[in-house]
Amino acid sequence: MTRGMTEDWMQSYNLLQYVFCRCRAAVHDAMVARRKTKRIFEGKQVSAMFHRQYGLWINGVVERPEGNQSHDRYSPANGEPVAKVCLATPEDVGRAVASAKATFKSGVWSKMPAIERGKIIQRFADLIVAELDHLSLIEAEEAGKTMAAARGEIEWSVELARFAATLAWNIPGKVINHEGAEKLGLVTHEALPVVGMILPWNFPTVTLFQKLPYALAAGCSVVIKPSTFTPGTTLEYARLAKEAGIPDGVISVLPGNGDDVGRTLCLHPDIDMISFTGSTTVGKEIAALCGQTLKKVALELGGKGANIVFADADLEAAVDGALAAFTINQGEECCAGARLLVEKSIADDFVQRLASKARSLKLGTSKDAEADIGPMIHEQHHAKVISYIEASKREGATLVTGGGRPSDARLDSGYFVEPTIFTGITPEMTIFNEEVFGPVLGVTTFESEAEAVALANATPYGLANGLWTKDLDRAMHVSAALESGFVYVNCYLETVPQLPFGGVKASGLGRENGTEGLLEFMQTKSTFIRLRAGH
Repeated sequence: MTRGMTEDWMQSYNLLQYVFCRCRAAVHDAMVARRKTKRIFEGKQVSAMFHRQYGLWINGVVERPEGNQSHDRYSPANGEPVAKVCLATPEDVGRAVASAKATFKSGVWSKMPAIERGKIIQRFADLIVAELDHLSLIEAEEAGKTMAAARGEIEWSVELARFAATLAWNIPGKVINHEGAEKLGLVTHEALPVVGMILPWNFPTVTLFQKLPYALAAGCSVVIKPSTFTPGTTLEYARLAKEAGIPDGVISVLPGNGDDVGRTLCLHPDIDMISFTGSTTVGKEIAALCGQTLKKVALELGGKGANIVFADADLEAAVDGALAAFTINQGEECCAGARLLVEKSIADDFVQRLASKARSLKLGTSKDAEADIGPMIHEQHHAKVISYIEASKREGATLVTGGGRPSDARLDSGYFVEPTIFTGITPEMTIFNEEVFGPVLGVTTFESEAEAVALANATPYGLANGLWTKDLDRAMHVSAALESGFVYVNCYLETVPQLPFGGVKASGLGRENGTEGLLEFMQTKSTFIRLRAGH
């Protein structure tokens, strides 16, 4: 989710190849797109206050919820009204699941030749590209992203969709035919009929596209619960999927709260799998709920990534990588390199260079094309991030830069946090162990390779870690020793669609992307056939 750092040290951020390019014209183009592009559900701006209003998406049409509840979304950057979203009820979940199950059983999508499914998914990707500016604006406004970051996220998601489409052309299987002339074995993979998908607010598009196109390629029907803070793009994608030729009933989208929608999906007997991205705490609750009906569960959960810098590394590249690792998406990133482990002999110089670049980052809204960092998602999360900063001060950490809200009065109405760096972090400190989910970095020094590995593995999490070294042997040894599902070497937050992604330990179960991302939404069947003896 690569564009490298330039001489300015950061013309683009890298987040799993998100292509966070600076594009000065993006804001203007997006504003034009907002005026020109049709609104998904109401077909027009619904009021002077909210310029977007969304209903539910069930069986290919817009529906009002059984209840009359709605959620008003305001920009986390400036408090301006952004969208009004209808909230689904348990009854709405029941209707959506029934539609999904009936559609799967009809075979209109599940029995379609897989190659044809792949072609339609490619068409779906093309339509997303055609509305890139409009979609980027929605993502930026609702999630508090810069325009470049929102655009890059969607561009990377298109790449995931295109790759998933190719997998539909080559769904694997095996023939066992070497056990005698009368024995034949088949291993086939069949789509799980109905999959529930529960999404977070930090990357509304990419977390969806690490799931949706793979499930579609497999032939599943899906019911999606986006976050109530960031439902807009998910609902827009449902419209585009229909336009691409994905049959009604294959995709339903139900914004709503956890109890009414999330819990109901987990307990529904006709949901065959839940794929969830979010916190470890909620992931454990979801796993327990799914256990009641023994449905499959895939969990992409929290992390506390260690970014290890050895003295022999390319330090200029490592500084740039370390900066991006904790500030991309305002630090609201499960793979963030929020723990910087630096070899003691270079630590002082490295931190000084890193802090200098962190101070140069510009905070701003989606309307500011020069902005590098946006606000926290909402007031409560902003307060949580600030509380971690204050706890670090109380526990004896040394504040190098940042440490609170920015002093720029133009940002007073938003939930902004300065890029913050602490040194003197020890394994006993809160910031070493807990996921802050903001632009806050804790620096710890080490003197040996063994110590670095021990520090990196000294948390309950195991999503992603990184290391910087010119020694290939060291890179291989340390990568093997790190307890995480993903390891970055001489980069951070970079990947390609072919690589599976997921965590170990408290960071989750299952894998997304790669061929594994397709098979996650399928179940294996073995068939044994006894043949007649030859004549």
